[in-house]
Amino acid sequence: MYNKNIMLMAGPTTIPERELAAMNRQIIFHRSQEFEDISLELTENLKKVFKTKNDVMVLTGSGTSAMEASIQNCFSAGDEVICVVLGVFSERMARMAETYGLNVRRITKPDGEVATPEDVMPYVTENTKGVFVVHNESATGVTSDIRAFGEALKDTNALLVVDTVSGIGAIDFAMDDWHVDVAFASSQKALMGAPGTAVICLSDKAWKATETSTLPTFYLDLTSARDMGRKGQQPWTPAIYAIIGLNESVKMIVEQGIDNVIAHNSKLSAMVVEGLHKIGIELFAKDKRYASKSVNTFAYDKAPEFVRRLKEEYGITIYNGQAHLMSSTFRVGTMGYVSETDIAAFLYAAEKVKAELDAE
Repeated sequence: MYNKNIMLMAGPTTIPERELAAMNRQIIFHRSQEFEDISLELTENLKKVFKTKNDVMVLTGSGTSAMEASIQNCFSAGDEVICVVLGVFSERMARMAETYGLNVRRITKPDGEVATPEDVMPYVTENTKGVFVVHNESATGVTSDIRAFGEALKDTNALLVVDTVSGIGAIDFAMDDWHVDVAFASSQKALMGAPGTAVICLSDKAWKATETSTLPTFYLDLTSARDMGRKGQQPWTPAIYAIIGLNESVKMIVEQGIDNVIAHNSKLSAMVVEGLHKIGIELFAKDKRYASKSVNTFAYDKAPEFVRRLKEEYGITIYNGQAHLMSSTFRVGTMGYVSETDIAAFLYAAEKVKAELDAE
């Protein structure tokens, strides 16, 4: 029996054939006019995806590099910041801030829950320099209300720093209208690119903060990245193929319309949730209003065997949960290059596999 491989992952996500074709070429010089044209087209289109008038910079590195850049460029040792911790990735941001000597107050929620501005604002003072929030915590499958955080923080001294690695391109996000100060993501999630690049955007308020930051920067200096980026260049040798590919996938998003892409993803997510509900598998998120629509996370006590059999028997790849949730949850990514047919195939296979497991 031959199975078509279907990848419904939290990242890297499937790369579109059009993007693969764009990358299937001889290397080009990163100081050439051709590379400049590609880079400028990419950054202009990324502004449309982020819904911002500000520069969007492309870095060579994973999403974690952009996370680090946000701390290095906008803060100083001893700065008081608040980190909302909902899972593995928000915990990483808190640990990174501590590594750079920031004074971190964690606001931690149990797995499957989110924090709201009502949980956070009582701890925000005139000395608070930043509030770090993960837009979509893919480890636990919950999405934070970034619009509400932006509204609550817009008239304070604090920067709203948002990790939207698994959010941008799949879930509503409007950097300028929502008063987000720093937003970063990476290529290999809903942006449908190859791994190897990260993207980051700063508000005017955040750029002002870079002028007083005393943390050292070199490779991840965002002022250099911005100034070079405006010329279609980067300070260092970039991930050329990853940038060529990302330019193509982001063009696909813009051609379709970012709001249409988000609506498509939401439809696929609803299909997954409804389909698994019918066979007795429920979302892990405690409050369904905050359940992720890019990485759908489900509670299931036979998750590892369920994931293994889907892969081996049907060629369908999903993820186990992260860390201590590995044996009790699984995750289904609907973001990126995924079709209704892919979801239908997954649900057919999921019903068969669960019936097998129930019968054992």
